[in-house]
Amino acid sequence: MSRVGRVLAIAALGGSLTACELDPYCFTCVGVADGGDVDAGDAAPHDGGLDAWVALDAAIDAGEEPDGCVGGAVERCNELDDDCDGRTDEGVDTSTSLEHCGACGARCAPIGAFGACVAGACTIESCDVGRVDLDGDPANGCEYRCLPSDERDARCDRRDDDCDGTIDEDFDLAADPANCGACGRVCRAAHAAASCVDGACALGACEPGHHDLDRVSTNGCEYACTPAVPATESCNLRDDDCDGRVDEGDPGGGGACGSDAGECASGTLRCVSGALTCTGGVSTTTEVCNGDDDDCDGSTDEGNPEGGRYCGSGEGACEPGREQCTSGALVCVGAVGPSTERCNAIDDDCDARLDEGNPGGGASCGTDTGACTAGALSCVGGALSCAGATGPALEVCNGADDDCNGTVDDGFALAIDPRNCGTCGRVCTFTNAVATCSAGSCAIGPCLPGYVDADRNPANGCELACSIAGAELCNGRDDDCDTRVDEGVAAPAALCNPNGVCAGTTARCAGAAGWTCDYPATHQASETRCDGLDNDCNGRVDDPFPQVGTSCSNGELGACRRTGSYVCNATGSAAVCTAPAGGGGSAETCNDRDDDCDGRLDEGAPGQWTPISGAFGTRWVMAYEASRPDASATSAGSASHRVCSEPGRRPWVNVTYAQAQAACASVGARLCTEGEWERACETSAGSACTWSYASGCSTFSASTCNGNENDTGSASGDQDDVLATGARAMCYASWGSARVYDLSGNVAEWTERRAAGVNPLRGGSSTSPSGGTTCQFDFVVAGDAYATPGVGFRCCRTSAP
Repeated sequence: MSRVGRVLAIAALGGSLTACELDPYCFTCVGVADGGDVDAGDAAPHDGGLDAWVALDAAIDAGEEPDGCVGGAVERCNELDDDCDGRTDEGVDTSTSLEHCGACGARCAPIGAFGACVAGACTIESCDVGRVDLDGDPANGCEYRCLPSDERDARCDRRDDDCDGTIDEDFDLAADPANCGACGRVCRAAHAAASCVDGACALGACEPGHHDLDRVSTNGCEYACTPAVPATESCNLRDDDCDGRVDEGDPGGGGACGSDAGECASGTLRCVSGALTCTGGVSTTTEVCNGDDDDCDGSTDEGNPEGGRYCGSGEGACEPGREQCTSGALVCVGAVGPSTERCNAIDDDCDARLDEGNPGGGASCGTDTGACTAGALSCVGGALSCAGATGPALEVCNGADDDCNGTVDDGFALAIDPRNCGTCGRVCTFTNAVATCSAGSCAIGPCLPGYVDADRNPANGCELACSIAGAELCNGRDDDCDTRVDEGVAAPAALCNPNGVCAGTTARCAGAAGWTCDYPATHQASETRCDGLDNDCNGRVDDPFPQVGTSCSNGELGACRRTGSYVCNATGSAAVCTAPAGGGGSAETCNDRDDDCDGRLDEGAPGQWTPISGAFGTRWVMAYEASRPDASATSAGSASHRVCSEPGRRPWVNVTYAQAQAACASVGARLCTEGEWERACETSAGSACTWSYASGCSTFSASTCNGNENDTGSASGDQDDVLATGARAMCYASWGSARVYDLSGNVAEWTERRAAGVNPLRGGSSTSPSGGTTCQFDFVVAGDAYATPGVGFRCCRTSAP
């Protein structure tokens, strides 16, 4: 195949090939003049015809040419007349000949270039594919290996895309937030704009409604808060100025409150639990009769405090009055007091005796008419009568003319006369009551003032000493004189607080103390306890402890972080967080977790690496196919901040060449070269191994590794699932006591590119036939955008991890 043909073949391979998997035969080889093959991935050889001439020339120079000239021989450039025509070196133009440029034997073959002999000087006509002449010196040819992929460095990919000798020169890694410090390193911050300063991500302006209180850039603007308008702190249990504190500085407090009138004293306003509260003053009390302004309304003893009760005596002609608050003391007003006793059947002097001392009596009286004889006046039955004679006297029912008016027993009606009720001499009397006679029978009449017939029993008269004040009130007195105190009184509506621990409390009549509410022992006038109760009955439970019930943590990071909620402590004096201690963490492993609780994920996680050796020296290869930090035996995961080499995990697949290279860089490694990969696969035994088997590595075994011939399930049909790393226990290359797993099959693995866009995939996948999973099979290459569920990678490094 000509040089042009080989160039076209290589260009087609790098520019259009995406991915292919065929039987392991060399379809990428190109022919050379001598009939041998050269792999398209190697540097292109010089033209085979020229090589043949050079070989012949070398043989002659070694002394194998004949002596003298030979007629008809081919003239060569050797300063001899080879064809015996009398001319030397005719037909050889040293000004244009590539083999004899400027002089015989001065071959013009610049390295990596197509040469041109111009005026006897060797120059570069054009460079080979993948070669660039940066320094313009023909002596070293096209010295720079590079296959351009763009006219300028339009992508930040750690490659010289425009082959000008400078990598990613169009990108400012010190200030570009999309490529900060390294290509693809994007600066992001929660609820904030991110920027790049000197190659390190920095926090920009916060989004509206978020604030950076802790000044920690890694968690962005962590505090969600919308300030009030204006952003001035008010007493409302909210963070109005978004500084992380609530009601700081006693907003609205400090002013005077309450009253200094009367017995009151003003206090000071303080912000307490989101409300302005008057503290330190003396408040109003119920007005009493003491000459003071107890309720601080500017008036003294208004409303007749403590007045209205009966006072004085109700005995005899006396009448009780009502107590009136006058000049700070209770005075009895409206009472009728005792007077001089008169003969009138009334207790005028209120000493419980009627007409005592014979008032108005003693004078001579009487008449001789009828039964009368002269006598002396005597007060009897409330009237003056003549005593000591039988003459005129009060007519009594006795069959005589007692009043000496000529008529016997006149004026007596036995049917209604209480003194002769039904018969003469039958006097009707009832204790503390006026007696009457009805139809000849004694009947009790009105009770005397200050007495009540409570039991309706005439035998004991008006037995209850009581003055009716009106309807029964809650005051410890028998207002309606029914022998019962405070009976049947109804409590005022909504007198007792219905909230919190006060709920269900009913007002109780406490006698002289009036109505009272007997709240439970858990009630507090001002709540101080944290016990899950509304102790002060203001409708809010544990209001001095607003954080109760909210979530909290133990303040630790990563695996040590535990969450809980605020609850009241055992003594009820404070709210405490139930989150337990984290326990100190553990050594960091590659698992997408902060095992050592330092706020970083997987940093310094060791991974599993196997040292191998070859002509290149010692290298370290991932013992397992690369996996994501959060991968498991059933999931490939999604985390991409670090690459792992661990057993029992789904490999990292659907990854492009550049993504795989970047993943390796996350642990200070790189993709393996094809030489390193193949050497690792062949085990420490060398090329004697065709497959990466623990034993019998030169003979194919369908069940040892996960290739097309191996079914991953027990169901019928072809099952070519990708398995977890190390799932095939004997699918490994042995390197002494160390191993490298799954180099044959499971997922095809990216290795270092041969040229731009020509990226080798080694080892085959779960869909590859036996020949495609050998250590030596190197046919499959793919473009930069190629990524499938069967493509993964593993990393190598030059120094020990």
